[in-house]
Amino acid sequence: MRRTKRTFMAAGIILLVLLAAGYRNINRKIPPAVLNEARIGEQLEFQDGVMISVVSYRFLSDEEQEQLVAKMDREPMVGFKILEVKLTIENTTAENKKIIMTDLYVEGIGMGNGISKGIIDVSGDCYSSLQQELQPGESRQICFPYDILKNEIFEREWERIEEREFWLVFSSYPVKNKLLLS
Repeated sequence: MRRTKRTFMAAGIILLVLLAAGYRNINRKIPPAVLNEARIGEQLEFQDGVMISVVSYRFLSDEEQEQLVAKMDREPMVGFKILEVKLTIENTTAENKKIIMTDLYVEGIGMGNGISKGIIDVSGDCYSSLQQELQPGESRQICFPYDILKNEIFEREWERIEEREFWLVFSSYPVKNKLLLS
């Protein structure tokens, strides 16, 4: 009995040592991402020669959100809030640039979502196209909606959703580029 117990203890310790060594090995081979952050009004390079910055953000009021949902052809399955983000993009090159905006998604602690194409489709001209074309030196203000779903947030935190920190991300590795929304 005592011998079996010692054997299991030794096997457990060996397993823990191997697990720790494996984690160290992986972290040496794949280092953590380098972090680039910009606050509201500060610029980061979004794509080759195209700079991006956050102008403002807000959650839509219940009335504004209900008007958009009424235009949709389906009812939402879970509760959600719409986060509206206004950005400035600027072409700093001497050539025309086509920019696809689908790489830009919102993150928060424990959640992340892309631009809500369903809301863009029903909003008329309220929101910008997912494809932008800029002339050399041109700067443009654009606006996108993001869904923050209730089932992605703890119930007790949902009431304070507008107080949480969110950020926009457009690359995660090897460099994580974040536009802070605070």
